[in-house]
Amino acid sequence: MNKLITSILTLGVLSFTAQNNSKITGVVNMKEKLDAKNRISIDKDNASQKKAGSHISSNHSITEKGAASVSSFTSFSSSSNIYGVLSSYSKPLHYNDNINTVSFIQRKSASYIGSPNDNTGVIVAMISANWGSTWDSTCIYSDATNPGRYPQGAVYSAPGNTNVANAYVVGSGPTVGGSSWTGNWFASKQLGAPSSTVYNNVASSVPNAQQFFSSAGPFGPNVYSNAFAQYGFNSSDDGKVKSLGILTPDPDASPIDSKGGVIQTGSFNAGVFTWKTDSFAPPVVIQSSGLLQMNSNGIMAWNEAGTIGYVVFIGSKTGQTLSNKGWQPIVYKTTNSGLSWALIPGIDFNTAAYQIIKKRLDVVPTNSALAIPFFNPFEGIDCSVDGNDKLHIAAVIASTASEHNDSLAYTNEYSSEQYLWPHGPNQHPYLYDFVGDGSSAWTFLTIDSLSSEAPGSVSGSPGFAENPWDDDAGKVTSDSRVQLSRSPDGQYIIYTYAESDTGATTGGKKWNTIPNVKAKMWSSNNALYSPLSSNKINITKPSVNPNASVVGKAMFHYTSPTSGTAAVNVVATSGTVQVKLPLTVTNSNPYVQGTSNTHYYSTENLNFIFAPPTGINELKKDAVQFSLYPNPASQTCFVELEGVTNSDLEISVLNYLGQVVKQKNHKAQYGSNKIELDLSSIKSGIYFVNIKSGNSTSTKKLIVE
Repeated sequence: MNKLITSILTLGVLSFTAQNNSKITGVVNMKEKLDAKNRISIDKDNASQKKAGSHISSNHSITEKGAASVSSFTSFSSSSNIYGVLSSYSKPLHYNDNINTVSFIQRKSASYIGSPNDNTGVIVAMISANWGSTWDSTCIYSDATNPGRYPQGAVYSAPGNTNVANAYVVGSGPTVGGSSWTGNWFASKQLGAPSSTVYNNVASSVPNAQQFFSSAGPFGPNVYSNAFAQYGFNSSDDGKVKSLGILTPDPDASPIDSKGGVIQTGSFNAGVFTWKTDSFAPPVVIQSSGLLQMNSNGIMAWNEAGTIGYVVFIGSKTGQTLSNKGWQPIVYKTTNSGLSWALIPGIDFNTAAYQIIKKRLDVVPTNSALAIPFFNPFEGIDCSVDGNDKLHIAAVIASTASEHNDSLAYTNEYSSEQYLWPHGPNQHPYLYDFVGDGSSAWTFLTIDSLSSEAPGSVSGSPGFAENPWDDDAGKVTSDSRVQLSRSPDGQYIIYTYAESDTGATTGGKKWNTIPNVKAKMWSSNNALYSPLSSNKINITKPSVNPNASVVGKAMFHYTSPTSGTAAVNVVATSGTVQVKLPLTVTNSNPYVQGTSNTHYYSTENLNFIFAPPTGINELKKDAVQFSLYPNPASQTCFVELEGVTNSDLEISVLNYLGQVVKQKNHKAQYGSNKIELDLSSIKSGIYFVNIKSGNSTSTKKLIVE
């Protein structure tokens, strides 16, 4: 551990603990933790190729071309190992609304023969023109010398085209060779007819349909050194495709010696794509070791037209003071389709508007008045651009443990489990959405307070024992995987994230070991709707047609950055918005990382409930608005509500006779509140949950199984 931060904590933890009533047990270097989680060694990945080639589990021997029911999640493909879907920042799943096509870019399955180069680095595109009712597969990249890794991609459609036969599937990702990362692959293939010459196991033979850019150079006049072209992919209406990678002099360094990011833009030319790059080197604090105080990868988001774009880095920007000094968004913006970029003002946590966020954090031990938000890449961060061309940054925030330049990557650990959050009142992993475009101050919404966090991936790390995956020189781990999607017009933003019901985890621990994917929605139409939907949807645990292979096993999910067009139904006092959202989940049974892992797909018809702002205010005069889930419930359930002020709540569970069988008092805070009810002592039956706040009350029926 860094000696400086050790001495700081030794002096400050006792008084700090007493003041904030937090049980800080130590600190953790998140930069090292991120590196351990995200960097699967090449030897390990290559070794899994041998295992995967000889191991084809019968329950994963599926056909990659054919029909599949989409009434719920169904297995539609598989890959030889789990490693291609580990990064939540990759974008392998896309919906193109211009040609009504869903695409998923993956590493091949154990049973897929990728001719002529049959290795686990063969990249396959899954294509559906009917929302997943049927799928076709086609090989887009196959190279024996530089096999592909971490694939992502989308469907390119020329401006004005509405025919999938005239479209192209395009993908990118890093490559390996021997024991080194060698560069990046870029590939494309036309989705035309006849299908026998398109949907096959041979990559396109058109010159430059398969391209390899070495990380060692030499580089062309428009190509800069970059690695890991896996952290964002976009296909916009202007006919451009874009991939985001890391700007680094050494892709094999550990930790990754990132200097910033690289956008590689593909322009369609004579049946293939010509690539040009732009590089970003954000101004961040330099540690005494020479390493930069930043996460290795950036995040990219564009509007539908491809004219307004943002690149976001998480790091400690130089020159920042007080609460702005931590790992926070550093944002570049273009207004001319990427011809030029400019830094825009960041989020100012030193203003009063962010007091509620800082009250949910612990202060640094050397300054009892200073809390520094840490945007935690370990749990996933994502971005999207709404219909007003404003950027949304969805992130989970932890407490920074020190204000010293060498220790800005350190966060606190709590309790004997060494959680990154105390999981006490107002100290959960809160998910926020920060909205801005550089023209005025950023605003934010509290989306949800999560009940769990990612277990460790390294032997001896917190939560490692509870992590259900096999230990193959380390485990893979499922975090909250924050993903953002938007309707094509940008009027609606959908947030998806994974969390576990900690009433059902081993010992009630807060590790995300039995994840399900949840969803909430934001609306830009504030004249009609409240900004945030009143309901949260448990996508992977529906009340109808649940898939036992997905419920509580919703690992490594992706959502398409673009959903289907929103269908809006408005009534006098409320309304619903339905979107069709493509979503995948990947796991194996049992949880074995180096052998065949199954991809599950569903087109989710998500119905979100909204109410006009005036209607909400009128309702709150005589009722407390809250949601209750799961319902039916067994051992535990949760009350969720949005507080407009700090208030005292009286929560009662009543039986059919009106008798109180359980009661709980809770101090609600402004913003999102999530309250756990222990039902373990209550018999099965029908009950009513009543919430009283002042003179306002509301009651909902609860079924206890």
